[in-house]
Amino acid sequence: MMTAAARKFDSVDLGTTADELAPGTKLLFGQFTIESFVNSGGFGIVYIARDSLDRQVVIKECFPSTFCRRIGSTVGARSRAQQDEFRASVKSFMQEAVTLSQLNHPNIIKVHHVFEDNETAYMAMDYIDGPDLLQTVEGTARPLTPKEIVSFLHTMLDALGHVHERGLLHRDISPDNMILNKASGQPILIDFGASRKEVTRKSRALSGLRVVKDGYSPQEFYVSGSKQAPCSDLYALAASFYHLITGETPKTSQERLSAIAGREGDPLRPLAGRFKTYPRGFLDAIDKAMAIFPRDRLQSVDDWRSMLTGDAARPVSEPVVPAASVARAVSAPPHADVAPAALPPVAPQQAKAPSVPVAPEPAVAASPAPIVVIQAPRNVRDFLMSSAAAVLLLVGLLSLPNLLSRGTDGVALPATASTSPTETLALVVPTPAEPAPRADELLPVTNVLRLPGGYTFDVVETPTATQTVVSELPAELQGSIQVGDILLVYAPTGETLATATALRAILQREFANGITTYSFVVRRGDSTVEAEFRLGVAG
Repeated sequence: MMTAAARKFDSVDLGTTADELAPGTKLLFGQFTIESFVNSGGFGIVYIARDSLDRQVVIKECFPSTFCRRIGSTVGARSRAQQDEFRASVKSFMQEAVTLSQLNHPNIIKVHHVFEDNETAYMAMDYIDGPDLLQTVEGTARPLTPKEIVSFLHTMLDALGHVHERGLLHRDISPDNMILNKASGQPILIDFGASRKEVTRKSRALSGLRVVKDGYSPQEFYVSGSKQAPCSDLYALAASFYHLITGETPKTSQERLSAIAGREGDPLRPLAGRFKTYPRGFLDAIDKAMAIFPRDRLQSVDDWRSMLTGDAARPVSEPVVPAASVARAVSAPPHADVAPAALPPVAPQQAKAPSVPVAPEPAVAASPAPIVVIQAPRNVRDFLMSSAAAVLLLVGLLSLPNLLSRGTDGVALPATASTSPTETLALVVPTPAEPAPRADELLPVTNVLRLPGGYTFDVVETPTATQTVVSELPAELQGSIQVGDILLVYAPTGETLATATALRAILQREFANGITTYSFVVRRGDSTVEAEFRLGVAG
C-alpha cells in the first residue's frame, strides 16, 4: 500500500489519494463498470463489476503497489527507476492471465476476459456467490463438519493438480482464497493474481512480486529470489486445512525455522493423533506437506494422493509363500445356486487343481452372503506355475453378518451361495521351467465384490496402490454413483478405502446400524465429487 508520505504528495500535487478505482468507473470502452471495491494485495486490486450484458463479474487490476501508483484512473510507476519493473509486471500479468484463461476445472475460477486499460492490465472472472473458508472457521459463516473438510481437501487437491500439470504455481493459497459456492456447495480456488509459471531463476528476479501470508506461506516465500516448486503450494494448502481443522492459524514458517535453527524444536503441533474424527493417514499427509524444509515435504499432488490411500505404508512386494504351503479355497457345494458368471474365468489351457474334500464347517450366518472373488490376470498364470513356491487363487465367501439380506422392497433376496459351504484344499504344483518374475513385474490382482441388486466393485491391488472401482450397476440405479467411479473416502466418517476389505467392512458396519444409503468421495475423470448409492432396507 502507499506510504503516508506518498499519499500526501499525491493529494497535494496530483489530486488523488485512493489506490482503487471509484464506483462507476468504465473499463474497456464501457464494457465493464466498477460497482465496488473488494480487497487489495501486493499484486493487484479486486472489484465487483457489471459487464455489458448486465452480469456481475469480478475484475482484477494489475496494481503492484510496491512500485506503482494511480494518477486519476491511470496507473504508472512511482519513479523513472521503477518503470521497467512496472512494465514487466504488467506484461507478466497479461501472459499469466492468458494462461489462466485456459484452465478448465469445475473447482477453479474461470478467467474469461483479459485486456489493457489505464496503462495497466485487467482480467475479468466469474463471480462466485458464497463465503470463503476463512469465514467458516472465524464464525461469520456456517462451520464445516469433518466430513466436509475431508471432501473439500480432496477437491482442492484435484484443482491444484490441474494447475501444476500445466506448469503453473498458485503461490497464494489460503482459506480466504477458497470460496464455498452456494449454488454447488463446492469450494472454488480463486485469486490467481500471484500465479506464474513454475519459477525460474530469471523470473525470480522480479523480487517485488511476492505474496506472503503469515501462517500459510512456506519459508521460501519470505526469501527474495528463492526457488519455489509445487511443494510450496502444497505447504500453503496443508496450512489452510490445518487452520480449518484446529481453528488456529498455524505458526508462521519463519517462527518455525527460527526455533528449529535455535534447537528449540518445531513449535507447530502435528495433527496426527489429536483429532479422532479424521483418518490418521489424512492428518499424517497434512503434517508431512507442512514440513519446514522443502525436501521433507510431499513433492506433488500424486504424492499426497498416494499417502491418503495408504500407498506410502504399503510394502513394495508381498512375501513368497513357502513351497510346502497350501491354501484354503472356500467354494459352494455342487447343489448351490451360483451363477457361473460370478466366478473368475479360467485361463486358457490351465489344468484343474486336484480337490481333496474335507468335513464341512458350521455356517457363519444364516443369511446369504455376497461372493467375493479374488481374480488373477491371465499373465500371472505362468508365474504361478513356474514359481518355486506354491501360490493359490482364493475363490470364496467372505461373510458379512446380517448385511444385505434384503432387497430394496424388504423381501429376502435369493441365495447366491449355500449357507453351509464346504472347504477344499487346492494345491498348484510348481514346475521350475522359467525363473519367477520380480515382484515389481506382477500385474494387479483384482478382488471382485458382488452385492445384491446388481452392484459390483473391483478392488484392484498392485504393489503400490489399492483402488476400489465401480464396475457394474443395476439397471434401476438408486443414487448418483457411476460405473468407473473410484471410491476414495467414505464421506460420513472420512475413512479412506485403502485396503481390499475396506468397502466390505464399512458396508457391514453401517448396515448393522440401519444405514442403507452410502455416500463416498469419488474420483470421476479429472474431478473429485461426492456420489451415493442405496442398498436395500435395513432389518
